[in-house]
Amino acid sequence: MAPNRHLCLNLLLIIFTTSSFACGQSPHESPQRIYRYCYSVQSKEWYKKQEILWKNEIGINPQNEDAWYNYFFAARYGWANVEGQTETREALLDSIYSEMGKAIPDSWVYHYIHYYNYGTDFSRLEKAYGIHPGEPDLYWEFMKEYEMTGNKEKKKEFCTKLYRSKAISPGILNFNYNMLISAQENAILIVNGDNDTYPAWILQVVKEVREDILILNIHAIFGNRSYLQSKLREKGIEFHVSDLSDVQIPSFLERFIRGIHQKYPHIPIHLARTLHQGYYANFRDDLSLTGLVYTFRVDPSDKDALHQDIVENKLRLDYLDHDWYSDVHVSEPLVKQLNLHYVEPFVKLADYLNSQGNIASARKWSLKALILAQRADDQSLIQKIQSRFK
Repeated sequence: MAPNRHLCLNLLLIIFTTSSFACGQSPHESPQRIYRYCYSVQSKEWYKKQEILWKNEIGINPQNEDAWYNYFFAARYGWANVEGQTETREALLDSIYSEMGKAIPDSWVYHYIHYYNYGTDFSRLEKAYGIHPGEPDLYWEFMKEYEMTGNKEKKKEFCTKLYRSKAISPGILNFNYNMLISAQENAILIVNGDNDTYPAWILQVVKEVREDILILNIHAIFGNRSYLQSKLREKGIEFHVSDLSDVQIPSFLERFIRGIHQKYPHIPIHLARTLHQGYYANFRDDLSLTGLVYTFRVDPSDKDALHQDIVENKLRLDYLDHDWYSDVHVSEPLVKQLNLHYVEPFVKLADYLNSQGNIASARKWSLKALILAQRADDQSLIQKIQSRFK
């Protein structure tokens, strides 16, 4: 749900009935809003506790749509990636969905959960939107649907709606801007998940930032080869995607990148720093850090100067010091973690400047890296930075 609405709802106090005692909860403990992972991530223990609290709320009022929404996502995230519990998790979510259908069958939440959880029947997403057109959660799904089906006009419509909803933190938009601005002209950029894909789409189609870049989400292109084929052809690239591995992402990605580079050496290929490191471990030596992305096979004589130019002259960095209102956004802790991706680029630049005898500038960039590590309370990273620049 939309963060701005949730911040207000969190002010409400809900008094639990005696059913709370059966679960070991305080009689006055209030359930807390469950945000989608793209906004906020908590511990599995926290989610499981909230699952109990929201289930109690449903016991009080079975027609409480907010309670069903939060109960479902608390259960989903509380059981996410728990080893050996996949079947248990799916059975639990199926059960919640079934009970939800009995309690609130005509609600936007019920239709949305069907589409979100099962990934089928687009009409259910449309029904949810017809009931509650102002819900930003739905915009994410429409954007994905229209991207995958190639409907650019409708994709732009929902990119615009999500942008205007202000649901996405300014810090995340700034991060995506810097990721895009780090890429070379007419490049391919491989990204990882929600927070380095959807905001990048928004910047391209709503704000016309770096429209020349082909953004490819690794999970989308690995899971849907016809989609990958169509995106490449839009850029004038003919490549036999059927020859790529369908077993694991690392081998798929390596073969894809090497194949494109061999056939189209003039097309720059970048990997977002947010991409899982295991995906490119086999060809890490072919990648160079240039700004906020990794670039495949940069001329060794150019890479340090290129990186310096991007960081010093192209990145939008003022927001790291003063990002108005972001400190009250629900995604603030996530943004602090996301901003750790600046640390390596800053340290790399500091190393280069130090080697050039520019000690003052080197210390400036190492200090910027240190501040970001301190804000995220990453003690290991803090110690590494301090030991390098004493």
